[in-house]
Amino acid sequence: MARLKSRQMQIPNGFKFLQPETNWSSRRFASFDSIVTSLLAHRAGRPDLVAKHKWATDYENVANEVEQFNVNLCLRHGWTSYVDGQDFGGGPIPKPVTLSQHDQSQVSAAAGRVTKIWAGVKTLNEWIDSGEAAVPAELSAKRAVVCAACPKNGQGDFTTWFTKPAAAAIARQIEKVQNRKLSTPSDSQINICEVCLCPMKLKVHTPISFIQSHLNNTIYDDLPRQPMCWIVDEMSPK
Repeated sequence: MARLKSRQMQIPNGFKFLQPETNWSSRRFASFDSIVTSLLAHRAGRPDLVAKHKWATDYENVANEVEQFNVNLCLRHGWTSYVDGQDFGGGPIPKPVTLSQHDQSQVSAAAGRVTKIWAGVKTLNEWIDSGEAAVPAELSAKRAVVCAACPKNGQGDFTTWFTKPAAAAIARQIEKVQNRKLSTPSDSQINICEVCLCPMKLKVHTPISFIQSHLNNTIYDDLPRQPMCWIVDEMSPK
């Protein structure tokens, strides 16, 4: 089975993916990881279609789908230098776990949590991949102080809150942010927001425009007002 030589090296015109059933497509020149996490979030929001089409909803299988889509794209266009024909022993793409045995209400409930998780991952991916600067250190420190005092500041490591694929994606994001030397004096006191399920050590550095674009009304309404969440404060009319 042909594979990409590297998931980190863009192919001509950039990696792509199309979900024909919903006409969802990846944004131009998104990284491989961003496409996978965005597709996971898209599928999490459509549990009805997940059940109908037996779409994969785990990182590994979705990553394999995205890779094969781009392998086929390369082969159609003759971009063979980006493809390795060697079989790495992985065999065919594993079939996604069927959801037909699950009650639809259970799928919908689980999808709500998964949607939150991957919306947060997508928000941070879009900011990190954009190359846009973090907010000023003074602002990120101020945000972190609010999070440290917030009753929704959840405790426990990433595996307590996230599936392994989501935890792995967040770990990669943290590594990228650490490489940019971003931190606050309150890092040891902040963890996961129980409302939006975002890792606040990363989110406090993110420009509000990226956060706002993926913040749905349900999450916004659930954010604390006493004490005032910094997201609510920054989005409120001045």
